[in-house]
Amino acid sequence: MDKPSTRSALILAALALAFAACSGDNGANGTSCTVTENDDGSATIACDDGTSAEVASGTDGSACSVEENDDGTKTITCDDGTEVTVADGDPGDQGDPGDPGDPGEPCTVVDNDDGTTTVTCGEDEVVINDGVDGDSCTVTDNGDGSRTIACEDGSEVTVGDGVDGENGGNVEIDNFHGTNHLLSTGDYEDGAKTFVDAVITSATADEAGVVVVDFTVTERDEESTPVEGLTSVSTNIAKLVPASGDVSWNRWVPYIYRTQTVAAGDWPAPEGTSAIQASSENTGTLTELGDGAYTYTFATDITAVTGYDGEAVDYDRSLVHRVSVMMGGGSGATATATFDFVPDGTENTESRDIVRTETCQQCHGWEFRGHGGNRLTVENCVTCHNAGNTDPNSSPDGILPGEDLDFKVMIHKIHAGGELHSIPGEDGIVWDDPATEEDESEDNGEFAIWGYRDNKHEWWKVEFPAVIETCTKCHQGEGEQVDNWEANPSRAACGSCHDETDFGTGDGHEGGDQEDDEGCLDCHEEEGFAPSVAEAHDWQAHDPRKQPEFDIALSVSAPANAEYFEGDETPVVTVGITDAVTGDAVDPEDWDSDATTDGCPQDFDNDEWEDCPPRDNGFKTFALFVHGPRAHRVPVLTTAARAQMFSATTGTWDLSAISNNTPGLSLTTDGGELVHGEDAVGGDTLIPGVIEVKMVTASFAAPAAATTDEVVAWLNANTGFAARAIAWNQAGTVGIRSRNMGRIHAIQLRASPVATTVFGGDLNPKTPTGSTTANSLLTNSTDAKITRDSTSDVVTYTLDAVGDLEPGTYIVKLEIAEAGNASDTNYRTPSVAKVTFQVGTADEEPFVAQNCDTCHEGPDGTGFVLDWRRHQKRFEDSALDTCGNCHDYQPQYGTSIDPATGRFWWSFNAAGAPSGPGSPGSISWTGAKPISRRVHAVHFGSSLNYPLATVDYGNGDPVKGRAWDITFPQDVRNCEVCHTEETSGSWLTNPGMIPCSGCHDSDAAMAHMRAMRFDPTPENPWSGDEEEACAACHHSGAEEE
Repeated sequence: MDKPSTRSALILAALALAFAACSGDNGANGTSCTVTENDDGSATIACDDGTSAEVASGTDGSACSVEENDDGTKTITCDDGTEVTVADGDPGDQGDPGDPGDPGEPCTVVDNDDGTTTVTCGEDEVVINDGVDGDSCTVTDNGDGSRTIACEDGSEVTVGDGVDGENGGNVEIDNFHGTNHLLSTGDYEDGAKTFVDAVITSATADEAGVVVVDFTVTERDEESTPVEGLTSVSTNIAKLVPASGDVSWNRWVPYIYRTQTVAAGDWPAPEGTSAIQASSENTGTLTELGDGAYTYTFATDITAVTGYDGEAVDYDRSLVHRVSVMMGGGSGATATATFDFVPDGTENTESRDIVRTETCQQCHGWEFRGHGGNRLTVENCVTCHNAGNTDPNSSPDGILPGEDLDFKVMIHKIHAGGELHSIPGEDGIVWDDPATEEDESEDNGEFAIWGYRDNKHEWWKVEFPAVIETCTKCHQGEGEQVDNWEANPSRAACGSCHDETDFGTGDGHEGGDQEDDEGCLDCHEEEGFAPSVAEAHDWQAHDPRKQPEFDIALSVSAPANAEYFEGDETPVVTVGITDAVTGDAVDPEDWDSDATTDGCPQDFDNDEWEDCPPRDNGFKTFALFVHGPRAHRVPVLTTAARAQMFSATTGTWDLSAISNNTPGLSLTTDGGELVHGEDAVGGDTLIPGVIEVKMVTASFAAPAAATTDEVVAWLNANTGFAARAIAWNQAGTVGIRSRNMGRIHAIQLRASPVATTVFGGDLNPKTPTGSTTANSLLTNSTDAKITRDSTSDVVTYTLDAVGDLEPGTYIVKLEIAEAGNASDTNYRTPSVAKVTFQVGTADEEPFVAQNCDTCHEGPDGTGFVLDWRRHQKRFEDSALDTCGNCHDYQPQYGTSIDPATGRFWWSFNAAGAPSGPGSPGSISWTGAKPISRRVHAVHFGSSLNYPLATVDYGNGDPVKGRAWDITFPQDVRNCEVCHTEETSGSWLTNPGMIPCSGCHDSDAAMAHMRAMRFDPTPENPWSGDEEEACAACHHSGAEEE
C-alpha cells in the first residue's frame, strides 16, 4: 500500500470539507483514530467511537528522474511529461561542536624474549607472535639489462633494468648559454629548425620571361647528406642596372613587387596610404629531382612587371641578373642562396659587391637574419632593399616617400642610431641618464620603420660599437667595390648619416645644392676642393685631444732560458718615450711631476680647435703596472703591488728580554687565509697564514744589540715565516712582505715583543698601495727599483723575483699623461703601451675572453676607444691585457684584523685613506671594478634590472646614460662571441658571483648567489675573501678537479 499517498488524500479531503462548511460554533473534539496496515496492502482506520474503515493503496505515481545541471540546480523530469527545475537550498546553520571524546587508554609494548610481544592498552591485552623467517634469495645479473631473483622455496623471477632517468640538475652553464644551447631550444628544439647548405647550380631566363633555377640542398654534416622532401621555397629576381642619370652608383632593380597599404594605427601615415615594395614569390613550380636536387620555375612573367614608380620594368637580357632562393625560417631546413647570371649568355662584368655577409656576422653572429629568419645574406637582402623601396607607415600625412628602405640608406641610418644628426633634441643629449629624475631623451627626434604586420622598429637608441666614422668597420673584405665608400660618394649614402643635410636646397652642406652625384667626387676626391671622404672620416686626425702625445718603447729583458722566467729571476722592464710629433726622445731626467692640468680645449662656438698648450715636461701621470696571470689578474712584482712594512728605525735593537724558543714575532699574512701547498715530500698540505716566529738566541751575536741583517736572517730561517713572507734589509731597516699567496694580499703584525721593539707597535695591516697599483716613474719617485739612463734616454725598473707566481702570462702596462684631463671637453688623451712576459711556462696563457676588435675596430686597428680623456683604451683583440691592469681581482685597504676570526676589517677616513683599527667598513677594489662583471653588465645594459648598481661606473658614465641602452647585436647568451675557442674556456668551468651578476642582477638571482657563498667578512661582500659553491652545480664540461 502506498501509505503516504493515502494519508495525503485523506488530509486533502478533510481540508476541503473544512473550507466548504458554513461558519458556525466550534464542533466537539473528534475521537482518536489509529491506522493499521493489512497484509493485503490495505489499511484499516479504527476510531475510539467504534467506527472503522478500510482503504486500499493509491495508484502508483509516475516515475521521475533527477539531472544535475552543474550550476547549483537540478531538473526533475517525470514519465507523464511534467518537468520542474529546482535550486539547491541555502546551507543550514553550522551545528554546535560535539563534546570531545574521552582520551584513549595508553598502550605499552613488551618484548617477552620468547618470540612473542605483549601489547597492553588499558584493560585490554593481546600477545602476538614474531613472523616466520622468510626463505633466502639470491640476485644474479644476467648481463643483458636484467636480473634473476631465485629463492630457496623454488620461486624465481626475472626483472629488467628501469628506464634511465634524466640527468639531475640541468643547471650547468651550457644548459642555458652558448651556441649549442641556442641551437637546441626555441625554434631549433628537437630539430624543428636546422641550418642547411643551399647552392644554386644554374639559372636561366628565356625571351618569354620564364625563369628557372636549379639548386641543391644538403645537411651541414661530414657527409653533406642530401635534404629531401622540400615542399616550398621563396624566390626573387632582380637585375643590376648600371649608373645613369643623376646617380653615381649601379643598383639592383627587382622584378617581383607587392603593394603595402597602411591600416589605421599609431603611425604617421593615415589609413589607406600605400607604397609599392619589392617582394618575393612562392607560387611557382617546385620539382624535386632526387638526391637533394630541385628545380624551381617562377610564376612571375618578368617581361610584364610594374615597378616602384608605376612604370614598366624593362627586361634587358644583357644585364646581370640575380636570383635568390629562400627556405625555412621559423622551422624546417633553413638556408638562403643567390646566383648571378646574364640571361642572354653574353659577357657582362658589371657587379655590385660592397659589404659581404661575413662582415655583418662579425657582430651579428650566425643569427644574422631578417624577415622571419630565411633571409640570411646581404647578397639576398639587396635584391629587395634597393632604391625606390619605401616604408608607407612612416610617411607623414600619407605623402610618400616614408623612411627609405634602400639597403645603403637604411643600414647606415640604423647603425648611426643615436648619432644621427636628427636625433638629439634642443638640449643636445641623446640618452636618458638614469641617475637623474629628468628624461633627457624626451625631446629627441625619432627614427623608426614599421615592418611586417605593422611592427614598429625603433633605431634611435642604437650605438655603433666602433666610432661611427670608422667606415672600414663594415666596408672591408674582398668585395670588388669594397672601397665605394670613399671612391664613389653619393648624396644617398652620405645623406643617410648626415640626415639633416638637404642636397636639394644646400642646407647643411657647405658645397651648396647638388642636383646629381657628379659633384660629390669632384670635391671629395683626394686633393680636391674639400676633404676627401677618407680624410673627412679620419676622426682622430681632426681632434688633437684624441692624439696621444708620446710614442712608447716598452720591453722586458730576456729570461735565462730565453722562454720564461723562473725561480729567483728578476725581470727588468725598460721604458723610453719620444714626442709623437717631433720624434725626439724625452730625457728621463725631465720626467717631472706637475699638478697643473694643461688639457687641450675646444671652441664649440665656431667649431674650430685652439692650439693645444705646448709640452712642458710636467707630467700628470707616468704609471707602470704589472699584473697577471691572465686567468686571475692581480698586481705583482712591483713596489706598489707589495703588501709590505718596515721597521720604525734602523738597527740595532735590544731583544735580550725575549727568552729562547718563546714567541718573538707574531704576524698574519693575507688575512690569515690557509693556502694549499706541498710538504717536504711533495704531499698536499695547508700553509698557515697566521705565523709565530720563535726566538732563536743563537741567531744573534748579542741579542741586546741585534742588527738588521741578524733580524732578517732569523726571520727567513723560520720555516713558517719563509713559506708565506720574505724579510730583507732595506737601507738599514727591516722590510717584511707577504708572498701574496692568498686571495687578499696583505701583511699585519700582531702584538708581540719584536712587533713592539723593532716595528714600533704598528699593528695596522699593509696592502698593495694606490688607488690603482701604479708605480710612478717620475723624477720625484723614491722607488728603489728605478734606474735612470739619460745616455740611452730610458728608465729601467727591476721587478721582484718571480718564484712565488703561478705559471702563466703576465702583463706590463705603461700609461702616460702630460697635458692631462681638465674636463669632458678639455683634455689630451693619455699614451698607453703594454708588453707581456712568461713565468714558469713557455706556453702563452689563453685569454679568458677575446675578440673585442671583431665589433669594436676596423681592420686597420681604428675604432672604439673607451673614455679618451681618462683611459685611451683601444678595444683591440688583446684589450683585456690593458683593461685588466686596473680592473683586477685584488682588494686593498685592510685596516684591522678581527681577533675572533683572524680576518680583515675594512674602513676609511674622510680623505679615503685607511682609518686604522676599528669597526668594519666598506671595501674598495684597487681603483676599478672587476673586469668580468663590468663587461657583462655593459653589454647587457638595456636589459639590466639595476643598471646603475650593476654597471657601477665609479667615475661616471663616459657618455651619460649610453651604457644603459646598449643591446647586444645578437643573443646575449651566445657566449662564444667573446669566449671563442681560442680562449681558456673558463666561462664554462669557473662560474662565480662576480661575472654572473653582470647579467643576472635581479633580487632573486643575487639572493641565490649570496646564499651559495661563504663570506668571512659579510659586511664587505666584494672583499675578495669569499668562497663560492657555484661550480658544484653550474660547472660545465669536464669533471671539476
